[in-house]
Amino acid sequence: MPAMQVTAEAALRYPLTFEPYRLKNVELRNRVVRTSMGSGLPAGGLVNDALTAFHVARARGGVALTYIDPAQTHWSSPSFIDNTRPEVVDGMRRLTAAVHAEGARVFQQLMHGGPTNIPQDGSAPWAASAVPDPGLGMVSRPMTQWMIEEVVAGFVTAARHAAEGGIDGIEVHAGHGYLFSSFLSPATNHRTDAYGGPFENRVRFLREVLAATRAAVGPDYPLGVRLSADAAEHQTSGADIARIAATLERLVDFVSLSLGSHYGRDLLMGGLHEPPGYQLEVNGIIARGIPLPTIVTGRFAAIDQVEKALAAGGIDLVGMVRATIADPDLVRKTAEGHARLIRPCIACNQACAGGLNTRGRVTCTVNPSAGREITTGDDSLGTARPRRVLVIGGGPSGVEAARAGALAGHTVTLAEAADCLGGQLRFARSSPHRREVAGLIDYFDAVLDDLSVDVRTGVTVTAEQVRELAPDAVVVATGSAPRRDCFQTLRPWGPPDGFDPAGARTSWDILAGAQTGGTVVILDEVGHYETLDVAQLLVEQGRRVRLISRFSLIAAALEMRWDMIGAPNARLLYAGDFAFYPRRVVTSVSDGVVTFARPEAPEQTEALGYDDLVTISGNVPDPSLYEQLREGPWEVRAAGDVLGPRMLEAATFEGNQAIRSLEPGWVRPTVRFGQSGSAM
Repeated sequence: MPAMQVTAEAALRYPLTFEPYRLKNVELRNRVVRTSMGSGLPAGGLVNDALTAFHVARARGGVALTYIDPAQTHWSSPSFIDNTRPEVVDGMRRLTAAVHAEGARVFQQLMHGGPTNIPQDGSAPWAASAVPDPGLGMVSRPMTQWMIEEVVAGFVTAARHAAEGGIDGIEVHAGHGYLFSSFLSPATNHRTDAYGGPFENRVRFLREVLAATRAAVGPDYPLGVRLSADAAEHQTSGADIARIAATLERLVDFVSLSLGSHYGRDLLMGGLHEPPGYQLEVNGIIARGIPLPTIVTGRFAAIDQVEKALAAGGIDLVGMVRATIADPDLVRKTAEGHARLIRPCIACNQACAGGLNTRGRVTCTVNPSAGREITTGDDSLGTARPRRVLVIGGGPSGVEAARAGALAGHTVTLAEAADCLGGQLRFARSSPHRREVAGLIDYFDAVLDDLSVDVRTGVTVTAEQVRELAPDAVVVATGSAPRRDCFQTLRPWGPPDGFDPAGARTSWDILAGAQTGGTVVILDEVGHYETLDVAQLLVEQGRRVRLISRFSLIAAALEMRWDMIGAPNARLLYAGDFAFYPRRVVTSVSDGVVTFARPEAPEQTEALGYDDLVTISGNVPDPSLYEQLREGPWEVRAAGDVLGPRMLEAATFEGNQAIRSLEPGWVRPTVRFGQSGSAM
């Protein structure tokens, strides 16, 4: 791919973003960086081809600086890349050479998880004091002097290996509730020795590590620190972080600012309940008071938002991590005048944070290539035999099949029964807090237009019409629809006594604008965003909402940790007239009254009156068209919810694979997606 060219229009519109920047002795081509995030791609603690391909894609896409996975600094805190081992250097050199060839630079974060991480030998985590992390829940082992000295030495070794591996700069992680946070925060540091009590003592350990690291790498090698304020009571405040940064000015070259810890995990990677740049309310003030270069982050999704942050002053570099997972070419497309073709990040956290949490690796809900660049990257699409491909269904799976098909060299027609593309994503337009998800539909329209796909909306395709069109290949991506039988996983033999489908509504009905009475009971079998959308919409309409669920938490099936997305969305619900009845099964519905009980105590029934009942019982597919077409003279594939209702990531990935599977030698991939449900 040729070097990125910034158009005159982009340079005029984003003069700060596309201005080169010098950080210490490292030249950066613009102000967009990918701050540190574990990907789970390294194998055995070493840099491998998968991790290299991931970062090369983002470098080629225009970012100026990318951080590889965080470094392990000591056996007491395992991490993604084991910088304690000299064997790590060779793989780093290959990665940095490849990224440098694309015009970007590479940093690495050195970290110790402290109270959040179990040591390699399974012993108790190391921390300032015997305080359990709220996520891990294990009482920590207060560090003694020899333990402190070992960790200092571990950071020195890790830093040396990074430098030997061609890494352009390093950053010590001192935030997010990890090891140094446990010392810095008066809430978790209960020590009475030289490392506890007054501020000067609590910052001592961090200063010792930074001083030893600086001595190891020399005065000219970029060394920074990451700090994060915490909204939790008695934790490190924004004022505390500013004071800490001031004490480190002579030890570090830059400060990377973040927010949150495991006491406020929703601030770490804000979902759609937070606006783009949400961390600037705190970190913008801190940054303007720091004489050192600063990096900020916080759900920046577009270059417009980056430019605005830079224009506010005090900020030198802006992190775009999830946005460049969704589209690694985001910066390049903006620079070259193709911003409408950017695949937007929808901040769902399902496959990035959620993938790391549930499957041990980062992928992406909207980008099937993320974390799979070698096997599923766009540059590997192609065909020796161009075909006429008919895609039936314009939801996420169908659109991805059409996009991949056109990129591969096929002539693609897409037929959609509705009057616009998007499938179930259309309902996101009615969501009080997730309307940005519907931005994917604009991307669908733009990318298919750019690829000259013949898009036909308002067309319901039958098997007979397929015969008339006579395509070479057909991809059936007709999705799924809500079931209306009040199905319950814990009561699979039939609906509640007295239930009449005509007297109930589904999520689609509510999100399509159906009017309800004052009291609405929701029966939730999905435990995901779909439930949140419906409940929040009704609460904000002033309804009295009662949510009955088989789950123990609101939206418990979200892939990421519940307190990251579930908790802040629950707070939005409780701001209205809302009540939650966890782990319940509905036994009967009669005359405007729903009766339910806990499955472990079925005789202890409860009852609620309602004006309207909404059943969110999951979806069901209609595979009949696919089954009919299997007998035709064409190659036929099915993708997405028509194979069984699941999440958006599965729909997107399968649309891509449907096209790849047309080629000889294709091997069915082994993948694992998130929870079952619907593509919403």
